[in-house]
Order: sequence, then structure tokens, then C-alpha cells
Amino acid sequence: MYDKGLFEKKESEQYYDEIKNVFLADRYIVGTCPNCGNDRAYGDQCEVCGTTLSPEELINPRSALSDAVPVKRKTEHWYMPLANYEPWLKEWLIEGHKEWKNNVYGQCKSWIDTGLQSRAMTRDSSWGIKVPLPDAEGKVLYVWFDAPIGYISATKELTPDWEKYWCQEDTKLVHFIGKDNIVFHCIIFPSMLHAHGGFVLPENVPANEFLNLEGEKISTSRNWAVWVDEYVRDFPDQQDVLRYVLCATAPETKDNDFTWKDFQARNNGELVAIFGNFVNRTMVLMHKLCGGKVPPFHADIKDDKDDAIIAMLQSAKQKITESLESYRFREAQAEMMNVAREGNRYLQEREPGS
Repeated sequence: MYDKGLFEKKESEQYYDEIKNVFLADRYIVGTCPNCGNDRAYGDQCEVCGTTLSPEELINPRSALSDAVPVKRKTEHWYMPLANYEPWLKEWLIEGHKEWKNNVYGQCKSWIDTGLQSRAMTRDSSWGIKVPLPDAEGKVLYVWFDAPIGYISATKELTPDWEKYWCQEDTKLVHFIGKDNIVFHCIIFPSMLHAHGGFVLPENVPANEFLNLEGEKISTSRNWAVWVDEYVRDFPDQQDVLRYVLCATAPETKDNDFTWKDFQARNNGELVAIFGNFVNRTMVLMHKLCGGKVPPFHADIKDDKDDAIIAMLQSAKQKITESLESYRFREAQAEMMNVAREGNRYLQEREPGS
């Protein structure tokens, strides 16, 4: 992209911490969100309301490193002029991917409709991927320019067939992310791929909203999280229970909350009472009546109740398939649980082996 002349080199004023003697990356600037009033918003985004921000928009900004009030200093960086990609993005994304989730499509459309601005692709920092240019001392690549490239380079490191995954038209590239990373995966990274040429573009970006824990935002720095190593120690061999509850409470369309009370209720009331009960009853009857083997299907002895359950199963299979292919995993799981409910009801009415 540099060799093609696709970057702009510009001087700008950025926040500088005079105590730590460093330019501050957006994430190291905190202040009050102008949108919701959260006083712990970051310089790139408010994690309470999800609004994408710039450091200049923060009210009362301060350094996250020293808590000092930062000052403005001049510096030079290479910018990606995103406005140059607006016509292409309107065609590829706005017109070509109306099937994407409303929260993803809506955020992208809002960005494009209000006009895309040039965005710096480098930062002043002592750590990171150094900018490979002779006049770039102390400059590193902006993380959201570097990180998506890592998707490709990691594949290249893992397999000599990496081009199958990134360059062939029959590849389906899907980004499973959180809503705070929508812009980077739907606008910036696709624009990079388009500018370079030769790579597949995202087929879908099914981003989720935020999942909170007991009413508060998950924060590893505040030790407010469900730690996997502790979970597998405290709940041995119960990984699928956590997977089930996380899918059942997945914030696919809006922010949701994980609570241990709900975890217990879903385990006891759904996995055990409905799904586990159906599997257990089926296995017991199979061994009791059929020697542990699935018996042949006898179409001549089925009746209206059998026709109804068969029709339900066929409909459920179609619904689950459509939900999975549309990345509505919570909906697919709920439909699967409905099959178990109907199975229990069918066994209760039929009373086989009684």
C-alpha cells in the first residue's frame, strides 16, 4: 500500500504524557464519555455505551499511565484515507451485505453515511511492530492495521496451503467478534484487502453485543470474570454446561447478563430436566425393549401421533439449519431444546414398555 502511494503522511497534534514522557495511544487516555457520561471511557471507545470515540471527544481527558492531564504535541504519522474507499464500501457492504445482523450493518452504514475520515495507521511507541521505513524512528503500526494482517500471516506460518484459506473464491471468511471491533473488521480491514487485491473479503461478520457478569461489565483487570482454569477445577467435566449457558445467554442482538443463579436454573431446569431426561429415558427404553439397538422403522404401524412428531422433527431440522447458517446460535440451541421437550411429551403419551 505504501509503494502504491495509498497512505498520507500528515503532521498532527496528539496527547503527550509529560510525566511518563510518551505519546499516549488512544487506549491510554481516559475521560468522560460525551455520549453516556461514563467517567472511565477510553480514547477509542466507551465500553459502557459502545460509542466509538477519538481522544479529542473525551471530557476531562487524563493519562491512564500517570493520571496526569496530557498536553498536545506535534507528531507525524501515516494515515489511511478511508474516504477514498467510500464508493467501493457502499457497493460491497451497504448494497451487497444487507443480510448482515442489524447491529453490524447499522453501525457500518452510520459510519459511511456520515463520511469516513482519514485514520492514522501508525503510532508513537517503544513497543509494537516497527514501521519498516527509514524515516520512521519510534513509529509502530497501529494495532488494528497490524492485527488483521496477523490472521493471514498466522495461517501462512501454520500451513503451506495458506492461500486456500485467503485467496480462493470458494473460501468463506467469517469474523466472530464483539461489537467494539465491528468497524475494524467491516471497514478498515476489508479496505486494506481491497487495496492490496488478491484476497477474499469477509462473507459475514456476526458480531455480538456485550455480555456482562452479574450486572457489571466483564473486566480482567478488575478480576471480574469467569476464569476458565478456575471453572474446570470447581466444576470438573462440566465444560458443556458452561458452553450451553453461554450460548443460551449469548448477546446476539443486545447486551445480556451472565449470572450464576441463571447458570444453576438452566442446568437444572433445562439440561437435566429436559434434555438429560429425554436422553436417559430414550437410552433406558432402547436397552429395555430393543437390546440397545435402533429398531427398523415400520411405516405400516405408525399413526397420527407418529406423523405429527415426524413432521415436527423435519421442521425442527430446517429451522436449526437456517439458524446456524444465519449465525443465530442461541435460536438454534433453543429449537434443539424444543425437540427434547417434544420427545419427552411423546414418550409420556406413548408410555412404551409400560
